[in-house]
Amino acid sequence: MANKRIGNLFHESFTLSRPGIAAAIRQANGPNGLKGLVERLQEEEKLGKNWAKAVPAYARGCGLLEFGSTELTPLGMYVREHDPSLSLLATQWLMHYHLSAPHGPGPRFWHDLVRNVPEWTQPFDKAEVVAQIEESARQESGADLKERSVETTATVFLGSYTKADGLAALEIFSEDGGYTVQSPDAPPVGVLSYALSHYWEGQLDKQTCNMDELGAPGGFGSLFFMGSFEVNRCLRQMARQGLLELWMAAPPYQVTRPPISALLLEGIYDSE
Repeated sequence: MANKRIGNLFHESFTLSRPGIAAAIRQANGPNGLKGLVERLQEEEKLGKNWAKAVPAYARGCGLLEFGSTELTPLGMYVREHDPSLSLLATQWLMHYHLSAPHGPGPRFWHDLVRNVPEWTQPFDKAEVVAQIEESARQESGADLKERSVETTATVFLGSYTKADGLAALEIFSEDGGYTVQSPDAPPVGVLSYALSHYWEGQLDKQTCNMDELGAPGGFGSLFFMGSFEVNRCLRQMARQGLLELWMAAPPYQVTRPPISALLLEGIYDSE
């Protein structure tokens, strides 16, 4: 089955804003599909027309809203119950993860940027983000985006991680005469367990994988800016909690597949 992704220009020129996405979660599951949701966002949440069109797409890209409907995902339902304002770091890490996962639901360019930006000379500037978005779009569809669209999309990506109402609390990027990748603290183990389950489902068609594979550059840990040491430490914590097994009798060491993500929801806020 083909991966489902939101499009490159889903954002309507708006950066990610948690209050807007929270409004979409409040108004989800109502009548009249996407049209009805957009109307409720305008009428009941007082969002402007274009912003009301963008926030359902953001909610999908963040893993909170289903494709093809306005129903919340299991994660979206759990978040609405436990963190309706999207203020907890665990929620924000999972929003970042879904936008960045190699198989979606975020746009292709988002994954490519998160994977590649640590390898750039630091600090980097917007022009490098623009070039990566152009290349990602070209590889995905074979077509070029309009220059203005690419410039706006680069601004949206950077603003989503540097604005207080976005994901700035994750401390992934800093802005001071350029942009620098920081060294954010590793997410809680419950967040990583949930994300690993989603990653495994989309990327690893097998029951075990090499431990080194998950911590390698460009692999699972890179989505959270984690090196192999941090990834291995977290895998050991997951094993102690009985979420997976580590087979370490002889190299290459193996990791067994974790439970499906829906069974791991209750652990995502354990350390908050």
